[in-house]
Amino acid sequence: MRPTTGSRAHGLLGLAVSFLLVAGVVVGCSSGGSGGSTGSSNPADAPALTGVPDPATVPAPIWAANLSGPNPLANFRDTPYNNDGAPPPSIVDAPDVSGAKAVRYTVPGGGKRTELEPQVPSYREGGEGYFGFAWFLPEDFPVNADGWQVVAQWKNEGEGSPPIEVKVDHGQFVLDGGAGGDDPRQNYFSVPIGPAVTGRQTDVVLHIHFSTDPQKAAVDVWMNGQKRIDGYHPAGGTRYSSDDSYLKTGIYRDSAIDQTAMLYLVDARVATSYDSAAALVGPKS
Repeated sequence: MRPTTGSRAHGLLGLAVSFLLVAGVVVGCSSGGSGGSTGSSNPADAPALTGVPDPATVPAPIWAANLSGPNPLANFRDTPYNNDGAPPPSIVDAPDVSGAKAVRYTVPGGGKRTELEPQVPSYREGGEGYFGFAWFLPEDFPVNADGWQVVAQWKNEGEGSPPIEVKVDHGQFVLDGGAGGDDPRQNYFSVPIGPAVTGRQTDVVLHIHFSTDPQKAAVDVWMNGQKRIDGYHPAGGTRYSSDDSYLKTGIYRDSAIDQTAMLYLVDARVATSYDSAAALVGPKS
């Protein structure tokens, strides 16, 4: 079991970055950058969802959610401790995708978490992976809530905040992390990916090199087929020393938020290439 207790340590740094996001201050993120940047390329406009690769023509993923199968949650671990102040995730019809199913996560006001763990191995030093997520935020999702709302995290085995995560923060999907580990004040980062638009599906694909060495640790992020973050190197790396990382999906958030949040995971894939990770279920243009 992996109970993940411990408080998050974003503190004043998180508040400062949130202020920058609200103010619309954007700093370009390039392949030569290192930790501390608070921007991505042109996050002001959400890219339209483009046609995704055909699953039949790309390499098979290492793991896929397969939510329309006979046992939709069979590819996730049984982790009841990942529900705290919220009901367990449920399988429902996917919004706007005829015949597909989705995981629906719901956290009421004052609740803390409802998450699932894909059945994939933990990530160690030197590991690498591509991760694809098809998310649908309903119209009433509190995208501008005053508080952190994590939708995917590569959680360290120990307590505290993970080395890398994706969250919804002040109207943006944000690549975030480093608030735990040895030097949170120095290593915390928050990089906008693009607008968290409600009422339509958003596909996000990440390519992560897992390392404690910031020169080897790197992250690329695509939103709806458009590259938004290119070769970002967090100052504290993408994993913590002596702690392997494992993937969690769902909602984990500040319990001070008094609004209900509902999130649909329409599809998810873990793969060895971008095309395989991006071949997600969803509307096609």
